[in-house]
Amino acid sequence: MTKQEFLEYIGHFNSKRFDKVASYFAPDVTVEYPDNFFGAPIAPLTLHGPQEFINNYRALTEHTKEVLEVGDFLAEGNKVFVELYTEFITLKDPPPGSRQGWKKGDIHIMTNWVLYDLDENGKMKRIRIAHFRNHDPKTAKYK
Repeated sequence: MTKQEFLEYIGHFNSKRFDKVASYFAPDVTVEYPDNFFGAPIAPLTLHGPQEFINNYRALTEHTKEVLEVGDFLAEGNKVFVELYTEFITLKDPPPGSRQGWKKGDIHIMTNWVLYDLDENGKMKRIRIAHFRNHDPKTAKYK
């Protein structure tokens, strides 16, 4: 995968074209999230398959705007490693029981490192997200 292809993928994500995002995935893709994005004890989450990914992000974007910005990008063989600056802006209270526990007006900004394993067709087969650092909400770019 080239950086340009990856930027197109991120463009689809930021525009909430989740069906297009899922077209980059292998049918048996897994997306593994860390257990503590925000320091609170949260059980790790793994999404299985493109449809579970789509459902998760459609539900999230009903109350929260998420914007990704690509930092460093490294690709070699079937591995892609990316630094992602991510902003979450909570536009309305999420439904009770939401994993994040956010409230309307909350802003969370972070840098995460993401490792992508690609299959023999260049599709994303395994995605592992590692949290690096939280940033001051006052520095939000995409409010």
